[in-house]
Amino acid sequence: MSFQDILLGTPTWVWVLLAVLVSRGMKAMKSGTAPLSKLGIVPAVFAVWGLLHVLSDPAAGWDTALMWVAGGALGVGVGAAIARKSGLTVDRMARTVTLPGSAVPLALILLTFAMKFWIGFELATAAHIGVDSTFIVLNGLVSGIVAGIFAGRFLIYWLALRPTAEPVLERA
Repeated sequence: MSFQDILLGTPTWVWVLLAVLVSRGMKAMKSGTAPLSKLGIVPAVFAVWGLLHVLSDPAAGWDTALMWVAGGALGVGVGAAIARKSGLTVDRMARTVTLPGSAVPLALILLTFAMKFWIGFELATAAHIGVDSTFIVLNGLVSGIVAGIFAGRFLIYWLALRPTAEPVLERA
């Protein structure tokens, strides 16, 4: 199978999704301020993408779902650690987060896309890969880790925007 066959055989929605995600990743390379709701787009896309795989693939079973959950838990920890070190600032009144530019989101997006594309290609073209393939479970794990990383980052943004505790006035 030629490279051209691979490109032409890929559904259009995959390329549209890649364009949207790369666009978001490129925007993340520049520092900027955004409302929390906008920062939730990429985590939501990766969570839905992963869950759709787990729920819609007839070959995905409990093992795939458990790997997605385990990968998600691991990813949340990694994403939270990344976000804590990012140097973010928040404006609680405007409910916005200011982030310094970073190539991390774009790198995660490209790595995830490449992994999922490769796994999908293998599942679609390799006759030797059966229904009970470890590729399906691996896809669940990769999806969970990446969804978790983006969710962990989002969690830190959300936690940073919580109102601070009001000081307790002492009685005179």
